[in-house]
Amino acid sequence: MALVSERSAASRRRLLEAAAAELVTRGGTAEVAAVAARGVVSVGLIYRHFGSKAGLIAAVVEDFYDRLDGSVLNADLAPGADWPTRERLRTRRYVAFHYVEPLAPVILSRLRCEPEVAAVEARRIARHIAAAARNIRRAQKNGELPADLAPELAAATVLGGIRQALGAVLARPAPPPQDTVVDELWRFVAAAVRCAPVSPKGEALCRS
Repeated sequence: MALVSERSAASRRRLLEAAAAELVTRGGTAEVAAVAARGVVSVGLIYRHFGSKAGLIAAVVEDFYDRLDGSVLNADLAPGADWPTRERLRTRRYVAFHYVEPLAPVILSRLRCEPEVAAVEARRIARHIAAAARNIRRAQKNGELPADLAPELAAATVLGGIRQALGAVLARPAPPPQDTVVDELWRFVAAAVRCAPVSPKGEALCRS
């Protein structure tokens, strides 16, 4: 039974990778037959695992966000550091993830969304905003961010702005250097939460 489960998980992973490659190659679209051929499996196996083409693409999007969450958004970065130090590092990791992830330009701006895929996107973005708002509240409680900042509004502004900016940047034939993007995005984040990017001593400070 365990062997069957392992084989099933392996075939599912192979299909996710094949579908992701098709989406990248075709600029946001994928056909079931092409995915099956790329994954060297039958078309029926795709329907057995995912139910439909939309279910397959939704699973690819879920997998993308799972990896983003695990390596960036849910990661315990710089334990013990202050909020600006930690979140600047998170901004750097966020940009780096999108720069090396072939699916990122597709997810951010070119994915042809079926209702199932749009639902995944909406749910994951809402989850990110809620997590970011909790992050801001903790920083307010610790006196690291202004007490009168509206957490949900600030979180939606920051995440929406970063998402749009990265979508535009990655759509270019030659995206600018990562460090340039990180610096610009961190200035935007700092302004949104009223946190000075750096002090004369090189330390990040927040304005109450």
